[in-house]
Amino acid sequence: LLERICFPWTSDRDEVDWQLRYDELVQFGEENGRVQVNELENPGLYQWTSYQRQRYRGYGVTELSGHQIKQLEKIGFRWSRRD
Repeated sequence: LLERICFPWTSDRDEVDWQLRYDELVQFGEENGRVQVNELENPGLYQWTSYQRQRYRGYGVTELSGHQIKQLEKIGFRWSRRD
């Protein structure tokens, strides 16, 4: 039951927030056939994806975890907007 309502099993607020945005990106991908977000389509999600790229390169406040990297790569996330 708790999984059906997306109960956050972790107590780490940053991880919960990350997972919510990731789920939003997955939904965007299902609806649009791609996970590369245009700034005009969804400014908030676009900023989040840009920040994930920064974190991947080590420029964010915190780096992405290995698990987060795998999740993003699993859905076809590109680490460069030029790809």
